[in-house]
Amino acid sequence: MSYIKDLTNFIEGNAFLSATFSIILLILTGMIAHLICKFFVVKVVRKVFFSSHKKDVPLDKDVRISEKLSNFIPVITVYYFLQFMPELPEHLLIAIKTICGILFFIYLSLFFTEVLEIVNNSYSKKSKRKNHSIKGYIQIGKILVHILSAIMILAIMSNKSPAIIISSLGAVAAVLMLIFQHTLLSLVANIQVSSNDVLQLGDWIEMPENSISGEVIDIALHTITIRNWDNTISRIPTKNFLTEIYTNWQAMFSSGARRIMRSFYLDQRSVTFVNQEMLQSMSQIRAVSEPLSVLLDGRDITAVGDRWFLENGITNLTVFRKYLTAYLSQRDDINKEMYIVVRALKPSPDGLPIEVYCFTSSTLWIDYENTQAEIFEYIYAIVGYFDLRLYQHPAGTDFSRLSQQAPAINARDNHI
Repeated sequence: MSYIKDLTNFIEGNAFLSATFSIILLILTGMIAHLICKFFVVKVVRKVFFSSHKKDVPLDKDVRISEKLSNFIPVITVYYFLQFMPELPEHLLIAIKTICGILFFIYLSLFFTEVLEIVNNSYSKKSKRKNHSIKGYIQIGKILVHILSAIMILAIMSNKSPAIIISSLGAVAAVLMLIFQHTLLSLVANIQVSSNDVLQLGDWIEMPENSISGEVIDIALHTITIRNWDNTISRIPTKNFLTEIYTNWQAMFSSGARRIMRSFYLDQRSVTFVNQEMLQSMSQIRAVSEPLSVLLDGRDITAVGDRWFLENGITNLTVFRKYLTAYLSQRDDINKEMYIVVRALKPSPDGLPIEVYCFTSSTLWIDYENTQAEIFEYIYAIVGYFDLRLYQHPAGTDFSRLSQQAPAINARDNHI
């Protein structure tokens, strides 16, 4: 006991050894507090934060929060034990308190950042609106937490009130706005995009100017991430969705129908008035009788002469349009509650464009393309029964056939 007493008196008599011993004691205290938090704070966190969801909350949330708590709780412990060490030099005491204050706010900001991240993940998994993202708001919260922590750290280092630090920032507000102009623009854009629901996770976005077409997979504060249909990834600044033109196809999916608006071209010289010879060709088509009877207003086809069609302005194109409209109306993959129109557009040097305008009952891309292909394949095959000809530019085979026919024609002319 005398040796311990002598050692204690010797340490107390030596200021350097006394300070060293106090610092070692503080370090050991912090380490012990850290280990206690590391092993026991998980149960406390689970009981306090997740008591009503013990079965639903995975263990990783408990561990992540407990790790952040185990960082700044030892700092509080060391700061508290400083009160029992008045023998430390004043400058050393101030330095340790300053370091403890800085570490406290650093770890505190990391703790709240982790909590915000957990909130974001939980919202994404449990929200009824699966396509809604709050990641932008979470990032705004993180920025505010870090700003407040930085202000408190500056106040501790300068030994001034946080109010003075905040008031002094007004002098450099212009510089800060210049530095964080993109962040401020992204903040405004993110709030407008999220609050108005003009863009959500899973939406199909198309930006032709940037050659972007794909699905929104992430909405953050500064960027919006899109997975293109060729499996490439594009990141677009959030502010661009306020200044650039883009198309959101989500409304189409919500409507339950997808539009077909495509034209094919007819040779204008093949459009003529209906005659009895055409009627015989058309009668081979089973479903053409109904649109014909509507045009004839109940008259017998055999009793109607060619002149009647001329006087009433009924052409083969008229019958074809009516028949095609009836054909589309009978298809199960065409939405009957929306427009079904077959119309002639303005003629052009490429021929007379006939537009098919209707909506498919399925919005899936594969079903949509199959329906559209079947309709136009049928049109190309059936148009000849109405004495109409499809128009296309002459190809190499056309010139080759003409070149082969030319010698025969010349020989016949010479013979005559």
